[in-house]
Amino acid sequence: MTAPALTAEENTVRLLAPLRDRRFALYLIGQLLSQIGDGIYLVTLPFIMLNQGGGPANLGVVLACYGLARLAFLPVGGTLADRLGSRPVMLAADALRALVVLGFVGLAAGGRIPLWAMIMVAVPFGALGGIFMPASFAVLPQIVRPGSLAAGNSLIQIMQSTSRVTGPALGGTLVGSFKSGVGLLIDAATFLVSSLTLLAIRPAKPAAAKTEETHTDDVQDGERLKTWRSVLRYAAGSPLVWMNLLTTLVFNLAAVGLIEVALPIFAQDSLGRGAFGFGVMMAGLGAGSVIGALLGPALLRLRRRGLIALCVGIAEGLALAVIPAGSSLVVATAAMFTAASLQALVNVFYMTMLQRTVPARALGRVMSLLATCAGLAHPVSALLAGAVLGTAAPEVVIIVAGLGVSAAFSVGFFSRPYRNL
Repeated sequence: MTAPALTAEENTVRLLAPLRDRRFALYLIGQLLSQIGDGIYLVTLPFIMLNQGGGPANLGVVLACYGLARLAFLPVGGTLADRLGSRPVMLAADALRALVVLGFVGLAAGGRIPLWAMIMVAVPFGALGGIFMPASFAVLPQIVRPGSLAAGNSLIQIMQSTSRVTGPALGGTLVGSFKSGVGLLIDAATFLVSSLTLLAIRPAKPAAAKTEETHTDDVQDGERLKTWRSVLRYAAGSPLVWMNLLTTLVFNLAAVGLIEVALPIFAQDSLGRGAFGFGVMMAGLGAGSVIGALLGPALLRLRRRGLIALCVGIAEGLALAVIPAGSSLVVATAAMFTAASLQALVNVFYMTMLQRTVPARALGRVMSLLATCAGLAHPVSALLAGAVLGTAAPEVVIIVAGLGVSAAFSVGFFSRPYRNL
């Protein structure tokens, strides 16, 4: 038996319900600007370095320092979010990122920037990004009602998909039309506005209707989950957490090499469509992410939703494996659209389940574990795909990656609690 079907108007009303809450509206606006700022920075930085004679080697060093610093500080961000609260950590990280970018503007205005100075900017910027990320995953239960968590995650997923396109596009326009320093100033302004919106948010008050038993359980969870060791034990004993860690790791191991390495080569060599074909497939990915995010809350209203989510994850991997079928741009784009839709749907589902289920005292650290899995998989996947493509066709990499995603979700069938979420 399933929940009664809702009309399109009722679905829209439910999806937009969090926007009636001033706290969530402020949060969404601030984070949209913050992520657009990230996109501007990632486009502006390479051109500042290359225009000042830094060269590709130095650019690689700076980006590596940025990535390593962000990865190293993810556990720090999770710890701070659990001890100080997610919102204050995000506020401080965005305010400090604005200052770092303004410092970068000062360096760029002074002429040629030495490599050591670029590293001195990249490391704190990456570290602050690592601190910010787990807190941003854990903050939603503090600013929306429990019944709006799914819709809130759906809107955040849509916002992220939008910012991934808008930020780099705006950064490219600014670099092409003005000096790179203008892009950096706008980047700093986005972080400043984001910190101000977070300052204006007041956390939701705890529900007054908690029973004494529930309150006692919360206190016991808080006492039990003070240390990282206890959080790791909790994660290992929770099917929801460890399966999410597994699928996050495997998905990123598969997807990064597939999208960033194999897919451009497939578009160039197999399809003969070059950058245009790759752009069309990426547009399909972006559109699919939005559609899947819109459908995400509906999954949470179904019975046997855990089992359905596993089937959706398996179907996502099979959709990725279909990309090379027929060596057709239409088929490849449709497969990308389908896979992205299914991925966004399960993202909304599992993120909401984690926010509902993981004790608040440990949510930031659990989210940092998820982010760490994704961060570790990124360079490994890119390097592995690059090495394999030296001897194998891109179609092989794409098919193996897709089947790997399906296999990871298939493991969930062996866990009854996970099936019955």
